[in-house]
Amino acid sequence: MILIILLYALFATSFSMGKILLQYSPPIFLNGCRMLIAGSILLSYQYFNPREKFHFKRSHFWLYAQVILFGVYFGYNLRFWALNYLSSFKASFLYNLSPFLSSYYSYIFFKERLSSIQWVGLVIGFLGLVPILLTSTPAEKALGEWAYISWPEIAILVSVAAHSYSWIVMRRLVKEKGYSPMMANGITMTCGGMAALLTSFIFESGQSVTEWSPFFGWLALVILISNIICHNLYGFLLQRYTATFMSFAGFLTPLFTALYGVLFLNECITWHFYLSSTVVFVGLILFYQEELKKRYAAPIDVQHDDDIAG
Repeated sequence: MILIILLYALFATSFSMGKILLQYSPPIFLNGCRMLIAGSILLSYQYFNPREKFHFKRSHFWLYAQVILFGVYFGYNLRFWALNYLSSFKASFLYNLSPFLSSYYSYIFFKERLSSIQWVGLVIGFLGLVPILLTSTPAEKALGEWAYISWPEIAILVSVAAHSYSWIVMRRLVKEKGYSPMMANGITMTCGGMAALLTSFIFESGQSVTEWSPFFGWLALVILISNIICHNLYGFLLQRYTATFMSFAGFLTPLFTALYGVLFLNECITWHFYLSSTVVFVGLILFYQEELKKRYAAPIDVQHDDDIAG
């Protein structure tokens, strides 16, 4: 259990360090650098260990293209752009909707049935968004809003939806097509990173990294913690705990992010965060109680090895 707490405590740092990195770099360039470097590391490791899993079939191009487009390109470009204006804990909290969205996509694309209790949990989880969406920073207000939701909030919600969909496709690549998670992540991160850097060259050419040394220092730390340590620790813990329990424990992430925001970023937590967290937690309990019943009732272990997104 201590390792699970450590995992999500480390994972939460990606939001805090993302805010720090945005002080030195424009968002799309930051995404491009992070993904290209992390993807190259994963592919290099896979090339040597084990070599036989280093492969790619052109018939799977469309699946990879969807993960690159939705998971890496849109998902992280929108996330980093929104982090410019949102508090780190608010962005982290909104990302905690990922399990709900992934299950909804599974219902749509894989016909995985949801019980009436799970639907109730899903609705409660989304209602939990309301209090925290009522808060906004001056930077958010300056950009305007649509239907009382600021554009950075919309961006992060679209990012979560895109990222959750990408994991449904990633699941097919790993489970059905036989790719190792490291190979699939390496390809999608590398290609998505190159696409982001090209976009940055076109649209962020007037901006630049203000200080290269701290930028690469923090970037190396994010890649080490999120893409390497958390990636491997999550895989190790999946051998001891169910994927359902691991997803449920992910609720620790916004709590740790809020703590880091107060300690290191001078962010102020209001009552809206606590109320939203309580409501979403109730929704998660209802949702995952039913999910656990399904897991234990199944004659074969049908867990999926979804990776975390840092």
